[in-house]
Order: sequence, then C-alpha cells, then structure tokens
Amino acid sequence: MVSNNAYQFINLEYLELMSDGDDSMKKVLLEMLIDELPDEVVKMRNLQQSAQWEELSSVSHKMKSTLSYVGNETMTVSNKTIEQNAKNNISVDELGSLMDKLEVNLERVMTELKMELTRL
Repeated sequence: MVSNNAYQFINLEYLELMSDGDDSMKKVLLEMLIDELPDEVVKMRNLQQSAQWEELSSVSHKMKSTLSYVGNETMTVSNKTIEQNAKNNISVDELGSLMDKLEVNLERVMTELKMELTRL
C-alpha cells in the first residue's frame, strides 16, 4: 500500500480501497484518470470561458467522483465551488481563478499519477 506521504499532490487511499489492493485494477483506474482528467478540465475551461454555467455545473458534478480517486484537496474544493457557483449562477467572476487552480494542480497531479502507474 502507498503511504500517505509518498506523493505531494495525490492521495491514493480511495483508489487503494476501491481496487482492494489489486494492482491490475489500480492500473486500470490510473489509466482512466490519466486519460480522462485532462480532457474534463479542458472541457470545464471552455464552458467557463463561454459562460455556459448549467453545463459547467454538470461537468463539474461528474468530476467529483473522479477527483475522489486523485485525493487532491485543492482540486476537490475548487471543483466543488465551481459546481455550486455555476449551478446557482453566483460569483461567476471567480470561476476563472478557480479554473486556474484546477489547471495548475492538474499538471502536478498528472505527473504523480504517471509515476504511480510506472510502479505497477
């Protein structure tokens, strides 16, 4: 099992739990995250830039389960705020900076997810 402090930007406890320690299942989950996460963040940024709040809220809502596997608190909190603000059409001027936080952390998270995948 990966120790909590093996990585700086990800915490794979939930992924460990969901894969029940099965390395092949962990590999499948990691590959899914590596494949889908960047695309979803790009989609969210495009929706934010085109002020499509309802759709942004929907994509952000789906992202919650994905981010639980990643275990990055900053991304999780930013995503939750994006979902709520977009859904309720409040503080939409803050969505750009929240997306910035997602994107900055995405790069760091992707590096560590790829490192973990090479360990399997």
